[in-house]
Amino acid sequence: MKLLVSFNEFLLEKAMADHSQSLILEGGAAGHMSHPFDDKDLTFGDFKKMIESGLQGQLNFEEDPTEKTDGQNLFATVKNGQVYFSRNKGQLVSPLDLNGIIRMFTGHASKMVEDTYILAAKDLASSLPRIKDQSMFNDGKSFMNMELIYSLNPNVIVYDRDVIQFHGMVDTDGNGNVTGENPKAAKELIKLLQDVNAHVGKTFTMIPPQVLALRRDQNFAEKLPYFMKKIDALQSRYNLSDTDEVSRYHEMWWREEIDRAFPNVGSDVKEALLQRWAYNNKGAMDFRTMAKAVEPADMENIKKYDKVDSAKKYKENIRPFEDLFLEFGSVVLKNASNFVAANPSAEMQRLHNQIRTEASKIKTNGGTDQIAKVEAELDRLSRIGGVESIIPSEGLVFRYNGKIYKLTGTFAAINQLMGIIKYGH
Repeated sequence: MKLLVSFNEFLLEKAMADHSQSLILEGGAAGHMSHPFDDKDLTFGDFKKMIESGLQGQLNFEEDPTEKTDGQNLFATVKNGQVYFSRNKGQLVSPLDLNGIIRMFTGHASKMVEDTYILAAKDLASSLPRIKDQSMFNDGKSFMNMELIYSLNPNVIVYDRDVIQFHGMVDTDGNGNVTGENPKAAKELIKLLQDVNAHVGKTFTMIPPQVLALRRDQNFAEKLPYFMKKIDALQSRYNLSDTDEVSRYHEMWWREEIDRAFPNVGSDVKEALLQRWAYNNKGAMDFRTMAKAVEPADMENIKKYDKVDSAKKYKENIRPFEDLFLEFGSVVLKNASNFVAANPSAEMQRLHNQIRTEASKIKTNGGTDQIAKVEAELDRLSRIGGVESIIPSEGLVFRYNGKIYKLTGTFAAINQLMGIIKYGH
């Protein structure tokens, strides 16, 4: 299973995997965010608490929930009165000055991406040195994580504002290693910029994480038992209690599946397969060692399952939890307001119309694979609330027991649909 990792682990994992790739740091608290269903350390009681609180409009367990926006990521720091920028781990060690970031994006395949970064970097290079107290940047070792939202360069959500949204400060040791993070620094830096009237640049306005206003669901009395019944059904499958971690369900599901598919292999091999497919731990027992412990026909079936079936079975295992929280997220987000989009109603209607129109075109004129993928995503969309549940936001971010989680509602489905519509796959 995919485990919830720390911000530091995620940052290093992404950066070390490919230094040519940008750091993708999501949302309103400068951390890697998982859906609640991704964190197998949560209990069924935690799920119930989140759902009841969300339907009450009270996801402010430790801080106010903020909007998860759909823009471009950038890091910036200040040293000796000059602004420097970073897009990957190597640049955390040797960040780029303004000319460097301009060179990096000049000639980019997308002119709009080029403009987004260059115009934002120019605004930041002009504004950040004007703050009187620059100590939060720790002599260039601490970077503000931010998202660039440029109305002329939309992703899935079309925003009608040009903003640089600060997420939080990332502390490093000067060698590119992240040592900590401070989400509160986003608001602090905005206040410092406002004090010297430097928060509005030529193109972008700099803002803190966008706090969302949530209201109690008007159908709370019906929605609460509806979602609780879904959780109870998952618990009852393996007679689990509210205090049981969700990982127990997944482990018991996989044991059941492995016993069904490979009844004749030994318990040590079954444990290794559990580690491999449930926890992605392929080092528990490699196939060469496993081949010595099972019959050739069983080994052949294990290899075939590993290559063809294991990913499908993972999706089958996680799907009821995913559907539960995506549907829950769509309900919560319909009860939210104060989105970054200045005219969320118009953007919501645009998304509804685009999904309906383009999906219909593909179902009429597309290839077999395209049609199948569109129908699968429309089916997922239907399970979690339908087209009418689409709202003009990537989701919301909240903190619970010290961890950062996201609720994205219908965004995953419409993101996939837009990819099929735009790229054909």
